[in-house]
Amino acid sequence: MKYPKFLNENNNTIGVCAMSSGVGHKLDSFDESMDYIQSFGFHIVETASVRNESEPSCDAKTRVDELNALVNDSSIGAVWLAAGGDFQFETLPYIDFDLIEKNPKWYLGASDPTNLLFPITCKCDLATVYGFNAGSFDEYGINEYSSLCLDFLKGKNSELHSSSMHQDVDFYNDGAPILNTKTEYVGSCSVKGRLLGGCFESINDMAGTPYDFVEKFNERYKEDGIIWFFDIFSMNSCDVYRALLKMKYMGYFKYTKAILVGRVLFKNVSDLIGYEEAFKKALPDIDVVFKMDIGHTYPHMYVVNGAMARVEIKDGHGTINYEIKECFD
Repeated sequence: MKYPKFLNENNNTIGVCAMSSGVGHKLDSFDESMDYIQSFGFHIVETASVRNESEPSCDAKTRVDELNALVNDSSIGAVWLAAGGDFQFETLPYIDFDLIEKNPKWYLGASDPTNLLFPITCKCDLATVYGFNAGSFDEYGINEYSSLCLDFLKGKNSELHSSSMHQDVDFYNDGAPILNTKTEYVGSCSVKGRLLGGCFESINDMAGTPYDFVEKFNERYKEDGIIWFFDIFSMNSCDVYRALLKMKYMGYFKYTKAILVGRVLFKNVSDLIGYEEAFKKALPDIDVVFKMDIGHTYPHMYVVNGAMARVEIKDGHGTINYEIKECFD
């Protein structure tokens, strides 16, 4: 696994692009996020479509052209996707993964940006960071893991602990996230392995397409074993069960040591099968931990996709420790 150079005072530029939605509908919030990122000493360069008030931000080819401009710019040490959305999947035919592999940088995003991060990690063997979009850091979005994510870009690798309280309300409609519920992870594991995952819906979309590079990743790291992490946004629990079976039939879980599942934001639970039952029924021989600080609810961790990690979860709480090293001089 290749780990890009961490950013420092001589290499502190982050390129922000809109591979999915533009942020024109929430400019005040986005500017707050930019101020927060810059308060850590980073310089930001935005591509032309970031502030468009549309979803997607522009046509697929233009979005990838703007991404390529950041990939080719040697002064940029990290590429951060501005926001989530629903249309990044259509950019995949235009992405030049060879170019990305030849110009290693950190790539960060959450939700729909899985359609970039996940194939980069699998095909290019390049670690990426899942958990926050560039526009995630307004007054409502900052949580106990926010500063740790920004510090990580500088090379500070902190142990991540489960939160004490989390949000259990629909903050999209009810306003600011309210940390009103005691955090208790469901399940246990004590494993060391290679992390891989992202937004469950996006991974399911890519499965079986020409942009599915999971088999090669699995074979490359079968001796390490894989720790999958999944962020389910709103998929119906029956659909989750069928998607897990599809992935299982395709060999996704061939070398899996454990699966980490975040809290579901918009729960869509069938009377026939729940989320936890879906995983246990589809994958009865794999340890699965549910309701983790991963995904769309608050607070949420950053997860280093492709990294070796030690995961210890017991009695409702846990830690994640990343084993990170730089491979580029």
